[in-house]
Amino acid sequence: MSLKTWILLISGFAIYIGSSAKFCARRYVNGKWISKGDCGGPGRISGMQKELQLKMKDERKKCIAGNEWTVFQRRVHGTVDFYRDWNDYKKGFGDCDGDMWLGLGELHERTKKGDMELEIKMISNDTGIHWVAKYSTFRIGPGSGNFSLHVSGFSSSATFDALSSLNNQQFSTKDADHDPNSLVNCASKYEGAWWYDSGCGWSNLNGNFNKTGVEGFWWFGPPLTPLRFSEMKFRKRL
Repeated sequence: MSLKTWILLISGFAIYIGSSAKFCARRYVNGKWISKGDCGGPGRISGMQKELQLKMKDERKKCIAGNEWTVFQRRVHGTVDFYRDWNDYKKGFGDCDGDMWLGLGELHERTKKGDMELEIKMISNDTGIHWVAKYSTFRIGPGSGNFSLHVSGFSSSATFDALSSLNNQQFSTKDADHDPNSLVNCASKYEGAWWYDSGCGWSNLNGNFNKTGVEGFWWFGPPLTPLRFSEMKFRKRL
């Protein structure tokens, strides 16, 4: 009795178990496939890549919530490190069922027409109070402009607008300082990655999950409020 062919995604590897019980693991790194085990010839490799692409497409669908909302950031467990470099934020990381960042490249492609609205859900770590901030216009610029933020039309009855002041700011990470502050890299100072202004801004939703100061995971409520949960999502404006 022959075995079926299985393609699994485990820790970033595509694991292949073929009909003859041969094992193959392949991982896509810096534009190249790295193989372990018996991965056969080009025909078999091509087939694996197609299967993997379909699997990855299915994984992305999990990021689409109800009413066609696309989730692009979530902090809920604190198990995923968000203090990452530029390439990680460009490509995305995490799991759509848990802590995740969709990726700046994907964000630009999905919002570049400028007809999107943004919703941010948050839970205060101190009080457990739920906040929702909404923006009627949301767009992320291209990589040539370091994925600048374009946002306006704030509305909320529960919290302060801690994002509109960052309009037109470029995205910064610990290894790619694009903020207008000439004295410090705000991403390094705040242990995060964000659209920081000259004063490093009023929010840090990609900050350290386990800290409560400016290096932490927070939104200016006011005051500066440590969070236990955040979810950022967008959809086509109704």
